[in-house]
Amino acid sequence: MMQQEEATANSKMQLMAQEARDQEEEKFTKSLNGSEVSSNSSSNSLELPSGVVSKPYGMEGVERYDNAFHRVKLMQSEIIVERGITRRLAEVGKQILPETCHESNNYLLTDSMVDNLYGDRVLEGLREAGLKIFKIVVPADELDETGEPSCERHKTLDVFSRCVDQILERGIDKKTAIISLGGGVVNNIAGFISATLYRGITLVHFSTTTMGQVDAAIDFKQAVNHHMGKNLLGAYHPASRIILDPEVLVSQSKRHILNGLAESIKHAFTQSEELINYIVDNRAMLDDKEQAVDYLEQIIRLTIAHKVPTLSGDTENNYNEYCPQYGHCPGHAVEFLSLHTEGSKAALLHGEGVTIGMCLSAEVARLKGICDDVCVERHYEVCQAMGLPVYIPDDMSVEAILNKMCYDKHYVKQPTMGLTTKVGEMYGIDGDYGHSIDLETLKKAIAININRRDAQSS
Repeated sequence: MMQQEEATANSKMQLMAQEARDQEEEKFTKSLNGSEVSSNSSSNSLELPSGVVSKPYGMEGVERYDNAFHRVKLMQSEIIVERGITRRLAEVGKQILPETCHESNNYLLTDSMVDNLYGDRVLEGLREAGLKIFKIVVPADELDETGEPSCERHKTLDVFSRCVDQILERGIDKKTAIISLGGGVVNNIAGFISATLYRGITLVHFSTTTMGQVDAAIDFKQAVNHHMGKNLLGAYHPASRIILDPEVLVSQSKRHILNGLAESIKHAFTQSEELINYIVDNRAMLDDKEQAVDYLEQIIRLTIAHKVPTLSGDTENNYNEYCPQYGHCPGHAVEFLSLHTEGSKAALLHGEGVTIGMCLSAEVARLKGICDDVCVERHYEVCQAMGLPVYIPDDMSVEAILNKMCYDKHYVKQPTMGLTTKVGEMYGIDGDYGHSIDLETLKKAIAININRRDAQSS
């Protein structure tokens, strides 16, 4: 039955792919204005099978030949949310890994912490399914600056290069798959490896953290960090399949669970007030292990249902870019400074930086007359109710935050951000959801946040 369903799904995906290619072909044809090749002015020249000959500088000017080429690559990922699937890989392993990879060397990439928990289970399960799998383990810190397990410090070009060396030394072919087993960091490293080896090979994710299951693994973006900032080196490359087992999430600390839920809250603030209400109203379920799995599985499904439309369709869609990035422009700066400033007293996880960034974004929106007090207060109330930070750390300067925001990928002369007009709705002007924010407004928003923090602590 599962094979029949998979065949039907594959057939539908192939149809969607062909439709997408046809649309792109039509767009490309129109981009050349439907012009046919004009005859050459010289009678003894060869006939050109494609392109356009023109005289752009007048009849007495130089003759120009124009042409172009393109190739449509459909990026598509299948997401499977199934409780306990990592315990059944001997049965379903060959259905998870694309058939083209079954006879090749495939590589399971995990980190040392996750390896101790699930490495053997997944490796042996896939091997029992009849697949050739080799494991590569990247370093992880039992306790990093945040006081939590992490391998963020190892999301570097050096670790990337060492992994590639191991893979190439053992051997790959064009049908090899890279399989990630871990959180967002491992998902990203594996994704960048698969995007670059042979200019792109198969990628499959097994995400084991809340952050990965609601956000990091659900994307085409693959990257490693640079000493100047997060995710500055990367590529767009799709995972063929993304496998999410909610059971494995309860092995995380509560702080890491909440860290991931920050990204679900982000989608709630930008797309769904109902999702906000579900997350906050049912948060007590996290205190019971069985209920926690139910709670997290529901949030994962709801978050994916809201995120997937922002990843589908037109890549030029401004909304699809700024909705998933809500709170990230200031949030990345605050997170980075908390981890890389000498003597920093507050080391933040990614989601914690994002919740601070969302509160700052709400302050910016209020200053610009885009949202009201109710929207701003809801940002602070929700994040605090979930035990997530809302204030800039007291050892972080306004100037340092503004300087670090210059490295945001959307920075063009000044920061560009997505903003909300009310809870569950993004603010757009004529289809443009990215708003350039002047430094004075940003300074005022940061000052308001700091003053609010100081008033609460006094």
